[in-house]
Amino acid sequence: MSPHSSHPPSRKMRTRHVAVGVILLGGALVLLLRPAMGWVGAGLVAFPVGLAVAVHAGLVLAGSGALFAVLRTRSRRQAGDGALGTTLHSPRLYDWMAASYTLGREGRMRERTLDAARVATGDRVLDVGCGTGTLAVAAKKRVGANGSVHGVDASPEMIARARKKAESHGAQVSFELAAAQSLPFPDGSFDVVLCSLALHHLPADGYAIALAEMRRVLGPGGRVLVVEFSGERGKAAMLNPISLLHARKHPRMLDEMSGLMQRSGFEPVLTGELGVAGMGYALGLRDGGA
Repeated sequence: MSPHSSHPPSRKMRTRHVAVGVILLGGALVLLLRPAMGWVGAGLVAFPVGLAVAVHAGLVLAGSGALFAVLRTRSRRQAGDGALGTTLHSPRLYDWMAASYTLGREGRMRERTLDAARVATGDRVLDVGCGTGTLAVAAKKRVGANGSVHGVDASPEMIARARKKAESHGAQVSFELAAAQSLPFPDGSFDVVLCSLALHHLPADGYAIALAEMRRVLGPGGRVLVVEFSGERGKAAMLNPISLLHARKHPRMLDEMSGLMQRSGFEPVLTGELGVAGMGYALGLRDGGA
């Protein structure tokens, strides 16, 4: 993650990403059309209905695959001091992708994330890698006037969009430009730290550093929740191109996070599924938690 500029992606890289999207679309259509073909014997109506559903789902998958390819071309990787990782610089595409890979259930995903983190009225919440601020805004509604929410991200474009989003929702959320490996807060500042679909953008040697920082800013009994694609093989996950790509690239991300959280001093560490787009979570409690 880094706000610094770098060379734009090559034409070969863009072509490769588009090709991946097309391949995923083809595989998804095969999976979708097989049950539709099996419905022919059930009547003349079932087949066209099933086919229509398959075509519409295929169009959604094609769109999400294309958007993923474009979004990847708009990311940058910092190779200098600290190796901060990959930073996304297309906030509008980021929001479109969130709607795409959750199949329009982003609101449900955010609420389930807050439920898993046990966010309650009056909590002090930090969202690490906050993106365009959707989760932070939802958290502010949950904690109420007596709670506080901060969001950090290494992308200035994401922070600018997050601030506008919070303002439009009338939510008092503070957003700051910062990397997960260097959080600009004193020790024990928060009750809950959230990190949703952000850690996989860091280099592998940055995971432990980021988790140590999250633990540092937690107060006694605080908790950190990491959300990542879990590799769960439900139908929704199998037909989701973004979930499939992340599961291929990071097949054991949550297991790795769970182990790292334990070695970072979180005890116990609980895991589970969010039930949306093949995503799962690891919840680490500091000093036993609440």
